[in-house]
Amino acid sequence: MAKKNSTKHRAESPAKSQEAGAAPFSAAGEGGRRGKGRWLWFSAFFLIISGYALLHKVDPGGSNAWAIVSPACLLAGYLLIVPAILFTYRDSR
Repeated sequence: MAKKNSTKHRAESPAKSQEAGAAPFSAAGEGGRRGKGRWLWFSAFFLIISGYALLHKVDPGGSNAWAIVSPACLLAGYLLIVPAILFTYRDSR
């Protein structure tokens, strides 16, 4: 069995971090650039939904223009998720 330690490592209390000169927590967001992340998420989901909606216009032979546009929208939407994740969870340093 593991030996119990009398000292535990705990996080500093909020009062101590304020005394150390840390910036106060802001509820509006840390980086201040939340709009760009949301814009990327909305455009990615819009492209994915429109790509699936345009698949209904493709003829069975796949010889019309919708057969090119709908997979392009789907691919662009799925690839746009990667930058949206990066902008959403980016460090504010």
